[in-house]
Amino acid sequence: MMLPKSSLFAEEERGNRREKLGDPLVGLAKHVDFTALAAGIDTAVPRPSRAKGGRPPYPTVLMIKILVLQQLYNLADDALEYQLLERRSFLSYLGLTDSSTIPDAKTIWLFRDRLAQAGLGAQLFGQVQQQLLAHGYLARCGQIIGATLVQAPVQRKKMSMPSGPRSMARTISATSCMPA
Repeated sequence: MMLPKSSLFAEEERGNRREKLGDPLVGLAKHVDFTALAAGIDTAVPRPSRAKGGRPPYPTVLMIKILVLQQLYNLADDALEYQLLERRSFLSYLGLTDSSTIPDAKTIWLFRDRLAQAGLGAQLFGQVQQQLLAHGYLARCGQIIGATLVQAPVQRKKMSMPSGPRSMARTISATSCMPA
């Protein structure tokens, strides 16, 4: 039985291997003009005023890239926040590898809601799809399955199963992708 070898350069070695396999997010960043998309959004839906103070907003380009990730990987806001903290490929794509702060689930939700209220959500993803198609690419989404354990209520009726508290798994399956 071969045990995994330890290496002081493990991260670099894994990075080289990832590079050889090819990161689809590199192609996405290369073929989509996120700056132009952000300029259009900032014109159509200006940022909220900071007259009352508060944290400065994240750049629109960053938030658009985050929404595209969310759509491609079918992630809920909370799951996306976790993946932004966890996945090196996401951080690299977003240019946040050296950042100690990332948008949280609430920030992501607020940005997406702002776009939706202006009727720009589906339009944004349509423009991303068009730019990718112009370069001969098509964004296809995978399927994410999230399972959570929840406490089921105690059944008082006679059943063929043993009585008492039971746990049941709730599975959520999402297969939709960016609207065409």
